[in-house]
Amino acid sequence: MKYGKQINSIFNTIDDGYLIDLICDFSSIKSVWDPENGFNELKAAQWFENQAEIFGLKHDLYLVNEMRPNVIIELPGSLNNKNSKTLLLEGHTDVVTEGDTSLWSSDPFSPTIIDDRIIGRGVNDMKSGLMCALYAMYLIKESNLKLNGNLLCAALCDEEGEMIGVKNFIKTKYAKNLTSVIVCEPEENRICIEQKGVAWVKIKVKGEMSHGAMPYAGQNSSYPMANILIELEKLNDKYKEFNSKYLGTPSVTPTIIQSPSIQNGVPQNNVMPGDSEMVLDVRLIPELNVSDFKKSLDLIIKDVIDKFSIEINYEFIDSRPPVKVDKNTDIVQIMKNAYEYVSGKPAIFAGVPGSTDGTIISDKLKIPVVVCGPGSVTAPHQIDEYIDIFEIKESIRIYITSIINYLGISDDN
Repeated sequence: MKYGKQINSIFNTIDDGYLIDLICDFSSIKSVWDPENGFNELKAAQWFENQAEIFGLKHDLYLVNEMRPNVIIELPGSLNNKNSKTLLLEGHTDVVTEGDTSLWSSDPFSPTIIDDRIIGRGVNDMKSGLMCALYAMYLIKESNLKLNGNLLCAALCDEEGEMIGVKNFIKTKYAKNLTSVIVCEPEENRICIEQKGVAWVKIKVKGEMSHGAMPYAGQNSSYPMANILIELEKLNDKYKEFNSKYLGTPSVTPTIIQSPSIQNGVPQNNVMPGDSEMVLDVRLIPELNVSDFKKSLDLIIKDVIDKFSIEINYEFIDSRPPVKVDKNTDIVQIMKNAYEYVSGKPAIFAGVPGSTDGTIISDKLKIPVVVCGPGSVTAPHQIDEYIDIFEIKESIRIYITSIINYLGISDDN
């Protein structure tokens, strides 16, 4: 391993117990986006910024929206040169709701350690990954090594929602000179080089309401919507022909179906609704992009309009393209070697079935984005969310090794 002597020297300074304590402190902050009950990411972002201050790292907390901040951390002493490599370690401060707390084995916001496993909301998704990134930066700073490039860490808001944090971040000065990104999401420290894209689509069928006993006095929106559903199911089956090595098949999933739509009154047994509304969650792979899906949807909508002579409209609420990074890319190979150096096992390449901030970064900045972080891929958003401590210990060492080998060490050391 290149720079093995320097890397091992930093490894000797890692205090794993201290790192676990920091993760527990960070995860005890309820950073659910729940404005009606006074919860948001602000306290978690302030905690993270304060920890960066304690570590002697440069920091910038700014509001993207009311009570929804991004925090950007910089390693002092990096070259700050536009012509040098700039590596970003990225994650999010928001967590999903804890749900019914009576179903948890312990208080979800009082992280508990049982059998070398931390249990608590956000310990997996994804405060452990973020804390590993920040602690890695601190340990490199304390080593007095002068890196041959620039190192940033971004703790962004709203990844679990509309991703306003990363959409803002990519427009800032911090994103201008990035050359590679490590997204620290929970992936069991696998090297994830593909991510599914997503499209959320709202379809509206506009008919004319009438009395249920006299349906022909109006125009029923339900039957056209049912026809669209049937055709979408056929499309979903057709998509099984497409297959990605790391992501599997694409999918078309109706998630919300309402008749009438929310804004047009409450459903009643004796009222034929004048309109129907449906939301689709479409998951895409590199072999099938959003424009391919749109062409198929246009054909379905056209056929149903022709059949029923009814008004149908649709809109893309949001879309993020699938991500695919070449295995031979510099950051991918460096992370592969780092994992093998730290674990003594062959690296596992994989894909992210969901969608991370990395999909936005990859699409807008056109730079390599790899997802790699501690935590079981099935534990997020679950009751008794957990993370195994051995994966945290692996991650901090993988990040240190990857940072040093990607950016290099100045000859001045």
